[in-house]
Amino acid sequence: MSILMGKEGRLVLPKKLREKLKVKEGDRFILRECGDQIILIPVTRYAHPTQELHGSVEPEMPIDEPKVLARSFLRKKVRKEFV
Repeated sequence: MSILMGKEGRLVLPKKLREKLKVKEGDRFILRECGDQIILIPVTRYAHPTQELHGSVEPEMPIDEPKVLARSFLRKKVRKEFV
C-alpha cells in the first residue's frame, strides 16, 4: 500500500485502513522514527481513564491499610539513611 504526501506534509490514510483500525478525524497518533521508517501508533483515549485502569495491576499481597504500610516503609527507609 502506498500513499502520497499532500500539501503541508499531510498524509491521508486509505478508508479501508481507517475502518480496520477504527481511527477517525481528530484521533491522535504517536509518531516514531525507526531508522529510515516512520511508524504511526494510534493513541487510545478513554472517557474515564482511571476506571479503565482499575484492576489492571494486582498487588503481590492484599493491602488492608495502605497508609500504615506506607508509613512503615518510610520509617524503615529513614532508619537506614541515618544509621
